[in-house]
Amino acid sequence: MAYKYREDLVGKRFLAVSGVTKINVNKVSEWGWKAGVIRAASLKDNKNKELQVLVEYDGVDWQRREWVAVYSRRTFRVFLVERTLVWAPKTHEGKEVKWPALTFMPLAADLTLQADAQPVEFLHDKQLDFLDYTNLLPYQDWDPRQAGADAGLDATILSSLSSEAAEWKTIQDGQRILTTTPSVLGGCRAQVYRSAGATQWYTAVIVGVNEHTGELTVTDDTVLEEHSEDPSLVQMRLLGDGVIESIMKGEVVGVMPRRSRSNLQRVERETTKSPATTGGRKKSSTVRSNGQIAPTEPPPQPAGTQRFTPSTKSAGSSPDRESSEINKKGKKKQR
Repeated sequence: MAYKYREDLVGKRFLAVSGVTKINVNKVSEWGWKAGVIRAASLKDNKNKELQVLVEYDGVDWQRREWVAVYSRRTFRVFLVERTLVWAPKTHEGKEVKWPALTFMPLAADLTLQADAQPVEFLHDKQLDFLDYTNLLPYQDWDPRQAGADAGLDATILSSLSSEAAEWKTIQDGQRILTTTPSVLGGCRAQVYRSAGATQWYTAVIVGVNEHTGELTVTDDTVLEEHSEDPSLVQMRLLGDGVIESIMKGEVVGVMPRRSRSNLQRVERETTKSPATTGGRKKSSTVRSNGQIAPTEPPPQPAGTQRFTPSTKSAGSSPDRESSEINKKGKKKQR
């Protein structure tokens, strides 16, 4: 069974043909294909014509990344995004083998790809070929014989292929956890793509989740500041050996300090508070160094203290008790 297609775009490979490229429709392999990775998206709705994605191109320094308008005819004639992993036939060093390869689906295109000329991108060497998807089997588990072990293919290449296929599956599982069950991630460490700034990634600890929006509150390791990040709009990777596998098994893996565990639902509570429950106060927000906006909260109260309001009376000062005390004093004076 093939991996279920995930709708979010971040972290996916893409193939694209420039809008200014002259195209011979009968020679799809000569369309001047560009490839790379989508790091961030401007919208969750992939069909919105205003959608833009932040891309890094293969063979180009990451600092030359750019936001591109996917549906702009002047930008792209074709823009395809990774769909799933399959076994695809390949000739390598004169040997007929089958390698794990990515298939793609159109996000935006004003050209139609023929059924027998659909692009696949092989793992390891990222070579493109154009095949009929109906003849390809979905990738499930590593099979060294199909990949060329029996044909005498180099063991180092086979090991690399196996690792890349396993990594792809791990990325899919990790992204599904980040976007569908974020409540289990309190205290987990993550690598977060920095869509604006001088560094490409930063590491952080997940300390909060907004169940309504899917946004995560993370504490940046470098500056110890909190940022709000949406894993469906910016690429994130869960860190730690075996963390994703443990979460998939239902095990608790977070290492959040005891007094901070309540932070996991803090963002959700703050966003659902009304002026009546917050004393009419408006929360302010602070722009963080990565361009995201995170809520600013009032400082916590010291342990063992209680906040009093004009409507709060201390214990034992009810009207009935006060009336009783006055009556007792009056009787003493009469005596």
